[in-house]
Amino acid sequence: MSLLKVARDLRIKKEHLEALEVGDWQNLPEPPFVKGFIKSYAGYLGLDANHMMAIFRREYDEKKYSHKAVFGKSKRFMFTYNRLISLIIFLAIVVFVAYLVVQYLSLLSAPKLEVFTPQDDSTTSIPYVVISGHAEKDAQVAIEGVFVPLDEDGNFSYQLELKDGQNIIEIIASKRLSPKSKVTKVIRLSR
Repeated sequence: MSLLKVARDLRIKKEHLEALEVGDWQNLPEPPFVKGFIKSYAGYLGLDANHMMAIFRREYDEKKYSHKAVFGKSKRFMFTYNRLISLIIFLAIVVFVAYLVVQYLSLLSAPKLEVFTPQDDSTTSIPYVVISGHAEKDAQVAIEGVFVPLDEDGNFSYQLELKDGQNIIEIIASKRLSPKSKVTKVIRLSR
């Protein structure tokens, strides 16, 4: 009778049966499984199962052989109250850190400034020019050092008196603790 046929009939791995034959306890699974293997194998061979178990108990030293679980149960994720609290605290910390990062980055960025009129490098015969544009709502806009009020949408308009010849007009938008945005327009007044 071949060991392969016995393994197939008993549905026990051939390697386990070989380890039982030579007493290689290190390569066998946990003792409860080994006891079941011994009883099945003894019954298949027509031997006394109790006598075979007595031999196993005499030869096997549990302290000497450490075993790994062959049929380990996979642990399921259990959603408990403590894990819920931990998850909520973790999410609150993540949201808070994200808020701080966004606020910090907004401090580092210059405010948006867009000037609609006048066109750059233009010539006019009118001694006044209307400067209009759009800036971020919380920015302060200054035209040639004069602060210009913004409406609720962030739009501004300012009338500036021109001097004869070339006029270099600086429009600056600034926010607290952040870099400034600057637009320069060149207007020539010719009469």
